[in-house]
Amino acid sequence: MIFSKAKEGKTDLVVPDPASYTFQGRYEPTKAPVFYNPRMEFSRDMAVLALAVFSKTRDRPLDICDPLAGLGARGVRFAKEVGLINKSVIGDLNDDAIPVISENVRFNKLEGIVEIFHKDACLLLTEHAEPGKRFDYIDVDPFGTPSPFLDCAVRALKNGGLLAITATDTAPLCGIYSKACIRKYGGTPLRSEFCHEVGLRIMIGTAVREALKYDFGTEVLLSYSADHYLRAYLRCSLGAKRGDSSASSMGYIFHCPSCGWRCALQLNDPWPCSCAACGKPIKRGGPLWCGRLCEREFMERMLAEDRSFLNTGKRIEKLLNLLISESDKPPTYYVLDNICSRLKRDVPPISKIIETLTSMGYESSLTHFHPKAIKTSAPLDVLTKVVKDAGRHPE
Repeated sequence: MIFSKAKEGKTDLVVPDPASYTFQGRYEPTKAPVFYNPRMEFSRDMAVLALAVFSKTRDRPLDICDPLAGLGARGVRFAKEVGLINKSVIGDLNDDAIPVISENVRFNKLEGIVEIFHKDACLLLTEHAEPGKRFDYIDVDPFGTPSPFLDCAVRALKNGGLLAITATDTAPLCGIYSKACIRKYGGTPLRSEFCHEVGLRIMIGTAVREALKYDFGTEVLLSYSADHYLRAYLRCSLGAKRGDSSASSMGYIFHCPSCGWRCALQLNDPWPCSCAACGKPIKRGGPLWCGRLCEREFMERMLAEDRSFLNTGKRIEKLLNLLISESDKPPTYYVLDNICSRLKRDVPPISKIIETLTSMGYESSLTHFHPKAIKTSAPLDVLTKVVKDAGRHPE
């Protein structure tokens, strides 16, 4: 194995040499003997900030777990950069990963905090499912779907603990491979202009359903779509009433491909048979999470954290500000180009549309899901009229 050095945040890491594991001229993490994806540094930086904020809500140092560690970048960084960490348990099934994790722990002088296990992730989590052995924070960051690890992760989580999950299989979740989404997540995706939000909501909904089996209610503190993956941070609290409250936020999203109409309904609501706007056939996505995707206070506290040592600090600030602006908006978003295409109009400035809708009393904002999309409480007919009035006929 050929290795080099990398620095993320305050942490020095031994990583596979990018020049030695390339495919078509680009470093390919799956070609290296130990998995490490430098493109996920932004995700790890976000996790450091989120865990730092969460750690201040607990009354004691945290026990945390990174059960799919690769070379241990997340678990080592948490132990080095977050503070208030009692124990960081890092595990991986890959034989080659263990000595590299050990080297990274030694390199950062974390032998007293980090525990390393050469075990399957589900086995490691199951062995910590007993009271007294559970974790305050578990980070499930697999290559592909997190679904196989959710049940054991919930069982290994303390009451009020934080579960972070990543999905990199965005093609099934966004409707390109719908059968794979049904197999892995038990939900039907929607291949639509807002497919990334539907995919994120399906992933969260899958975790919420796993938590409900054990009478855990779930709060979504932070979730987003970035690059090639979906990410969510879920606080799970024990209690049947909390579980019932979470269940009430589960439902379906219905969408008309013809005119763009959509609506979100709870699980026990009657289903529409056709589009309420044009009467044409509609599609259904879900079951999925219909509640808020972020908690404003949590993100504001993340913004208040020191980001000066993070390489992606400016990108984090931009994303968090966008998430705050859209945090109280209803599900789904409208891509302005698509509306203008149906109207055969030029695309007006998106800021003008948002300003007009806001002046009419409708909550409206940009969204991080798409650079030319709007989240708004305005119904489709109102939005269409505003766009029509603002646009110009092509010359």
